[in-house]
Amino acid sequence: MTGPRINRSTGTNDKPSIATGTEASAHSGQGQAADRREAIVAAAARVFQSHGLAGASMRLIAREAGCTTGAIYPHFGGKEALYAEVLAQSLRALYDSVRRAAQEVPEPRRGRAAVQAFYEYYRARPLELSLGLYLYQGARPVGLTRELDHSLNRSLESVFRVITEALAAGGHDQPRMRATGGVSHAVGVLIMNQTGRLKVLDTDPDEQMAFYLRDL
Repeated sequence: MTGPRINRSTGTNDKPSIATGTEASAHSGQGQAADRREAIVAAAARVFQSHGLAGASMRLIAREAGCTTGAIYPHFGGKEALYAEVLAQSLRALYDSVRRAAQEVPEPRRGRAAVQAFYEYYRARPLELSLGLYLYQGARPVGLTRELDHSLNRSLESVFRVITEALAAGGHDQPRMRATGGVSHAVGVLIMNQTGRLKVLDTDPDEQMAFYLRDL
């Protein structure tokens, strides 16, 4: 019977390492915790959509997630932190979509592609747009701490930076102003569509956005 092969230079076994039961259990526990955290965030998004930030509660979120409030607190200190995480995940995904769209086309078309990607992201995810806009009542941020608000603003600024740089690469003058105008137009079209106003005007949102992008 042949025993484990010994590395003559180090004197150690060359047998592949095998995770112990304790290590495997730890990895499994970490995976379950991550899944639970994501389930809590998804449940919170649904509660915020139906009740708003002011009307939401940790009890409602726990009920939607199928757990106790005690299971939420190890991950999030309160509903404000949960709201910030919902928006932060959305903004990260938005950033990736806009950047990828801008990188996949030649420089002259990057600005248009970036603005279109911004529009298409929220067109497919009206819930995320609603949650993001609910944060502001008038011009005053509502419901989040100053630190959380600043963190979200930095994430939004990174999206604007990608659009601005894409417009600059395409030779557009005043790219920052054009980025702001493009995003504002996209959000306006989406809001009018979600509230049924474009239907009253017999206007298709995609056609309206395409009409704007032709001149960008």
